Amino acid sequence: MAPLTSFAHGIHVQLAFLGLEPAMAQRMRELGLREGTQVAILQNSDKLILRVSDSRIGLRRELAMCIFGSPAVAL
Repeated sequence: MAPLTSFAHGIHVQLAFLGLEPAMAQRMRELGLREGTQVAILQNSDKLILRVSDSRIGLRRELAMCIFGSPAVAL
């Protein structure tokens, strides 16, 4: 398990843990970033862009460092 910022472009990640304050964790879950969800890393630079289902979500690097996951097989 590692923070999202440690995964390269093109890697699929299964989310495992949201290390955020409860209100922010709830907001991420509302956006589809919940434990067990698979996301694809589209960009990993000053901001992180993820594909979640058919949507793209951009996260500040500081926030992405608090969301943890493991490499997953692409769907």
